Parts: sequence; structure tokens; C-alpha cells
Amino acid sequence: MAAPLWAQAFADAGFTVMGGELLATPLAETDTSTLTRAEWRNVRSYGVTTLGGILFNAWD
Repeated sequence: MAAPLWAQAFADAGFTVMGGELLATPLAETDTSTLTRAEWRNVRSYGVTTLGGILFNAWD
């Protein structure tokens, strides 16, 4: 799937627009070594299982 037209504005500003496939990556397949104990408690408490769930959390 091609990125939406608005994605270019973010790319021009130095951001990367991630697609749904990348955001759906299971945590087991990502580097989570920088997560703190408190963040891991939240991950478990909220049942977060994907990269997108970590990036777009609502527990703070």
C-alpha cells in the first residue's frame, strides 16, 4: 500500500510515517531493551502486544 499524500509533509520535516504492517509488528520481534520496568508494567497491564501499541500508548 502506498503512503498517503500527507505523509510527504512529515517526511520533509524529517519524520518517518510507519505503515500498518510495521506498527503491527509483535513486541517479540522488536528491540524493547530501552523500556523501563514501569513501562513494562504498563505493557503487561494494558495488554500491549505490538510496536504500534508501545508507540501510541495512553498510559501516561
